[in-house]
Order: sequence, then structure tokens, then C-alpha cells
Amino acid sequence: MSELSTIQAPAEPGLRDRKKARRRDEIIAAAKDLFARQGIDATTMADIAAAVEISTPTVFNYFGSKDGILIAMITEGTMEAREEDRALHWREGVDLAGLITGLFVRVSSRTLEIAGKRVWRYAEAAAIRHPDANLSRQYAAVSAALIDVVAEFLAEMSLTTRAGSDTSPALLAAVFHDVWMPCFIRLITDETETLAEHEVALRSRFEPLVALIFTEDCAEHPRRKAVK
Repeated sequence: MSELSTIQAPAEPGLRDRKKARRRDEIIAAAKDLFARQGIDATTMADIAAAVEISTPTVFNYFGSKDGILIAMITEGTMEAREEDRALHWREGVDLAGLITGLFVRVSSRTLEIAGKRVWRYAEAAAIRHPDANLSRQYAAVSAALIDVVAEFLAEMSLTTRAGSDTSPALLAAVFHDVWMPCFIRLITDETETLAEHEVALRSRFEPLVALIFTEDCAEHPRRKAVK
């Protein structure tokens, strides 16, 4: 009997881990729904616990606070989206402004899949109100990771500037990100604005910027670097 117990024991932690992960996902899903329907400020940890049919202390044990849930929702969701979409950014036959527009529209679309406009307004406002809070730091990290993704995409292309000099992909990515951000703020602020309208707004800004920075041939016929 003791030998059998020894053999079976290692399976138990795996089962517990799976249950904890499932419970954690259930809490995030319930919070996402409640945040979207009644707002973050109006949602209590007790509301979230009731939706999952667990005790309020259990929710606190998992996340500590509503901001903890929001951090998990944002960071894990954006990380997963970045990895899933990485191969989708390049499209043959599309001009450079179209590629950049497509990348950022995809980011905006995936962002709204992770959480609704109401949640993102809260996160943006919280980052401004409390810049030293953990939520703000994590939110800044998400923005930095997005710039890295754009920089990696630009680094894969043979880009020629009108100035004739090499320009850091990271610098270009930061510039494009700074153009995207006000459009994204408008998207989440205006409940009626659609992603199609958001795309038009982005294209109208990226197109002249690309024409200003890059040569005509580079802007119209972007090329990927040869794989060595």
C-alpha cells in the first residue's frame, strides 16, 4: 500500500495546478464581464466571487485586488495576442503605410478582444493618476513590448530613408506608436467609433509620415531582408 501511495502521489500536484489555473481563468473571465457591464469602480471583489460561485477571500488569495485582476487580464492577453499575430504582419503586395496600418489596427482589434473600451479607459486614466502604481508600471511594460514588436517587424525589412542614413527600427517604432496612441485613445473614448473608422484615421496619418521618411520606392514596394 505504501508503494502504491508513493507511485500515485506525484499526479496530485498536477491536478491541483490545473484546478488552480482553471479557477484563475474563471475569475478573470467573470471580472472581464462585470467590468464591461458595470464598470471597474462599481464592481467589487464580492461581485466577482459571486459570479464564480466562490468565497470573496478566495478571489483575494488569487489576485489581491481588482487591479491585480486587471493586470493579469491586460498583460497575459496582450502577450498571447503578440505571439499569435507575429506572423500576420507581413503581407505581399501591400505598401509600407498599409503594412504599418494593418499592424496597428490588428493591435487595436486584439486589445478590444482582451477587454472592452470601458476597461481600457480605466487603465489609461489609472496610469495617468497613479504613475508609480503596479498597474501603471505593467501598463507601461505592455506599451514598451508593443514598440518592440513593431521594431522587430521593421528590422526585418530593407528600409531606405530619404535622408539616406540608417535609422534605428526602435526609434521608428516609437514614432509610429506615438501616432497610433491618440487614435487609440479616441477609439476607446468614443463608444460609437468602429475599427473600420479607426483604420481610416490611422491610414490618413501613417501615409504622409511614411512618404516623408522613406523613399518612394521603399514606401510603395517594401521588401523583406534576405534570410542568411
